[in-house]
Amino acid sequence: MKLPIVAALLLGLCAGACSDPIRTRAVDELGGEDPATPVGPLHRPGQPCLVCHGADGPAESRFSLAGTVYQLPDTVEPLGDVTVRFIDSTGAQYRVVSNCAGNFYVGAANFEPAWPVWMKIEWKSLSQEMISPSFREGSCAECHQDPATPSTAGHLYVGDEQTTFPHEACE
Repeated sequence: MKLPIVAALLLGLCAGACSDPIRTRAVDELGGEDPATPVGPLHRPGQPCLVCHGADGPAESRFSLAGTVYQLPDTVEPLGDVTVRFIDSTGAQYRVVSNCAGNFYVGAANFEPAWPVWMKIEWKSLSQEMISPSFREGSCAECHQDPATPSTAGHLYVGDEQTTFPHEACE
């Protein structure tokens, strides 16, 4: 009877000792969920997805690459139906399409890139290509945060002031 209790205590101590305080802090810093948006593909636009959906994150689904695309550099209007293309250092390619919240993600089981990775977004006849590759980070929001500063690139966007975008409800 004592052996199962001791084993359970040791397992509990190991689990506590093996947790990553930096990851835990990063998850906590994301804040709570928006009660108007259910947890799923439309939640948390603009946040670093791999904090939760990376190899050590608390979410069940695992992503290798993920982010959010917006219409313009100075608004937070999301853009769906954007093709996001990736090419890794071996020449392997993968593409996904953003949903109505602007979110896109690549399941780790579908494509695990060999770093560095080059990326391009395309919507209709418009496109934006990163001028430098990503060398390690699959969460686009790690570098593409608002507002743009000398150390962050601002969010992903595809249009300019002449671009007309559709106004679609996202449900």
